[in-house]
Amino acid sequence: MADSQKAVEVVVTPAAPARPEEYDAATRATLDLIDHQAVRAVADGRPERTRKGYAQDWASWSKFCAESGVPLLAVTPGTLVMFVEWL
Repeated sequence: MADSQKAVEVVVTPAAPARPEEYDAATRATLDLIDHQAVRAVADGRPERTRKGYAQDWASWSKFCAESGVPLLAVTPGTLVMFVEWL
């Protein structure tokens, strides 16, 4: 076979689960550890007033989502505009 005609071996890898609840226990445990470390790193580097402000912002977003029927993680240009108007 000439160099320009080398055979290509097809490798099929399964798709990753689309939703976090579909991850296996080991993956969830790893992600939980990463999340815990990230939260601590951010908390250690942010002033207390900033952390309180973020908590208040999250509480407002959560209330907006509950009242509007929008999923918490449905952040789109439309939901952000709707949120600002709601405020």
